[in-house]
Amino acid sequence: MHYRMSRSKVLLLWASLALAGAGSLTAQAVTRLSFTRPGGMMRVPISTSVRSDNLFMAGFVSELLNIAPYNSASGVYFDAEVGKNLRIGLSSVTTADTSANLDSSSYQPPLQIGFHMQQRIWSYGNISFSLGLQDIVLTQSDGAFTVDPDLMSIMGVISSEQAIRNYQLNSYMGFGTGTIGGATATSDTTTELRLGVFAGFMLKTPIMASRGGLQIIGEFDGGGINAGILLPLTADYRLQLGIVHIENLPQFGTQADGQALASNAPAIVIGLNLKVPRLPDSKLAQAELGALGPRPEGGVGAVSPEMMLPSQIDSTLKAADFLVTMLRDSLRINKFANKNLLTQLAQRDQEGIVMADSVRNMQLRIEMMHSNLNTTMRHLALAWQHYFQENYRDALQEVEMSIQLNPDLAIAYARRGTIYYKLGDTQRATINWNLALKLDPEYDDVRNALRALRENRLNAASLIQQ
Repeated sequence: MHYRMSRSKVLLLWASLALAGAGSLTAQAVTRLSFTRPGGMMRVPISTSVRSDNLFMAGFVSELLNIAPYNSASGVYFDAEVGKNLRIGLSSVTTADTSANLDSSSYQPPLQIGFHMQQRIWSYGNISFSLGLQDIVLTQSDGAFTVDPDLMSIMGVISSEQAIRNYQLNSYMGFGTGTIGGATATSDTTTELRLGVFAGFMLKTPIMASRGGLQIIGEFDGGGINAGILLPLTADYRLQLGIVHIENLPQFGTQADGQALASNAPAIVIGLNLKVPRLPDSKLAQAELGALGPRPEGGVGAVSPEMMLPSQIDSTLKAADFLVTMLRDSLRINKFANKNLLTQLAQRDQEGIVMADSVRNMQLRIEMMHSNLNTTMRHLALAWQHYFQENYRDALQEVEMSIQLNPDLAIAYARRGTIYYKLGDTQRATINWNLALKLDPEYDDVRNALRALRENRLNAASLIQQ
């Protein structure tokens, strides 16, 4: 591994000399843009003791450095774990304008492309250690790409991943040269070794757990403190928000006052991240099937010889295990069938209880209807008694009480119409007679009364019939 890194260093130095004369850079390196390093932190590398759940991650991010005049750096990135314990990353960024006067600046931000790779070389439980070669930066200038080997970062990082109830806390500590050590893409040609340290944590919370959980990030990147959150929009997309160099936040936007952009200038970060989940490993699926016992060779669930126990390789024991597995599967099927029958019996019992309750409710409703009908008829009888005594107001009150008890009784509306007619309110009388006829279309006495009313021949005798 040390040989490969040395060889890469020689190649980068050769490329830098071959492309010399393209001009000096004036902006921070591409890898200093938040979230563009592999792993999901803002500006520090990570290590993990387990294989990534994602096939790859990609996204877009922008750092806002000044509002008026507007000044920002933005880019896209790609991050994937390939092979065994090897993580690679690729990013493409346009840098920000570092000049003092943005209104009159003619600066054209160059395109920068960054390459990153790191290898997990040791893990124990929830602790892991990774070494890597990051920040291989190609910058477009005058139509050609130049390489600054001083920006290249040889780094090491140790991580701890701890579950705390419903939370997951990952912490990272490490060191690095080049960009991690504080080198910037300037005309500085010093050859002294830059070495820096960094630390950070990521807290995964149970908030919006169905979408992957809200994550909180805090880190020291060797030059300042950064803080951010990953807000899950869906199970695959996350909104990235943060502040770079939060300790210098009061100095945000000082370029508007004619000051040049400092390397530790604060910035507001916003980005969108896409993560593509990894499909289940076929070998793991075979291992899960193999736990149930051997299967026919070449068929569904066949297990490779290297995954089989020595007792399974012996033909006699293999046949015995196969028969035991068949019996075990048969017992499982019978168990599920018995459980299904018990569930059906319980469902039938529940349906019988519901039906019995429905019958009881129907009986209660019938008894209530009989009780209401008897009370209603008593009020109608009293109303008719008051009517013959010419106590029309009392008669009307009794009819109203009968209608409250049984609002669908046609005779009650018919008698209320008769009382209103006696009180001289022909309009209300007509309304109530029509209601009675609507409830009982065969009510001939009411129909005759309405016809007589229209023909001006309604008399007391026809009213008494109602």
